[in-house]
Amino acid sequence: MGRLRAAFALLVCTAFAEDPHIGTIDFYGYRSLDLAQLRAALPYHVGDPVPPRQARSEVEKTYAKAVGRARAAITAICCLPDGRTSLFVGLEDPAAPMLTFHPKPAGSAKLPPEVLQLYRDMDRLNEIAVKSGHAGEDDSHGYSLSNYPPQRALELMLRDYARAHTATLYRVLENCPDDESRAAAAEALGYADESKRQIAGLVRASLDPNDDVRNNAIRALGVLVEFDPKALRLVPLKPYIALIHSIDWFDRNKTVFLLESFTNSRDPRVLRALRSQSLAPLCEIASWDDQGHSFPAIHILGRVAGFSEERILELSARRDLTPILDELR
Repeated sequence: MGRLRAAFALLVCTAFAEDPHIGTIDFYGYRSLDLAQLRAALPYHVGDPVPPRQARSEVEKTYAKAVGRARAAITAICCLPDGRTSLFVGLEDPAAPMLTFHPKPAGSAKLPPEVLQLYRDMDRLNEIAVKSGHAGEDDSHGYSLSNYPPQRALELMLRDYARAHTATLYRVLENCPDDESRAAAAEALGYADESKRQIAGLVRASLDPNDDVRNNAIRALGVLVEFDPKALRLVPLKPYIALIHSIDWFDRNKTVFLLESFTNSRDPRVLRALRSQSLAPLCEIASWDDQGHSFPAIHILGRVAGFSEERILELSARRDLTPILDELR
């Protein structure tokens, strides 16, 4: 993993027992809106019990109206290093670029039920690993292998299936109407042998109409290109510039890790594109109080601003964004 990604993993892996209270509240998609006013309008505060999904759904509607935006999304993410939960409040940005997803497939392809169950079991064990402070992983093979032995065993089983049945995964992603099956196929495709078609399949799944499918596909791409930077040549930048503006927190979270890989080479074309088209969402992410999730945006902005790697890490460790932001103004 990259240095900042490794730092994030350490933050997660040192988590204490889960504490069902809000530890941080961060915002995105607000652009020119006043953050103090956004916080004042929100009925949740640091230290409150984590609100259930249904309650958050009701608040999203009234909150969006109160702050003058069409939509809001409130996402709870476990866990911070002290075990508490991060709350992320997203707003639909009217100035964001158009984000168009593929239409939902209407074919008849199916994923074998045992593979779908394997995916569900992996998801269940991942939750256990995160909440117990064992969320670290080994990405050194181009796919993720959990440090939590029960989860790792299932991931290796999924890799065996993916290598032997890659064609089935493509068919499911392109022709299966069931969202969960496509999400499982996207997860599995990340464990297949690296190829141009694998990368193309993950890029296509990055714009699936279902957020879980997109999450799994973008995450798999992020791990793959970190392992093999040459694979990045096959990944178009444009879709991810749009996705970093998404109201969906998982789109932003996974995309910012992938965009960090795009900046590793400091390609001037990439840096110019991010500066001209993605500065607002990157600055929002970089300023989050949830430090584990803000690291990659800080790194990207530091590179866009022309800072050395050492200087970026120094400023990131001090949580001092001022020199970077001053340079970008």
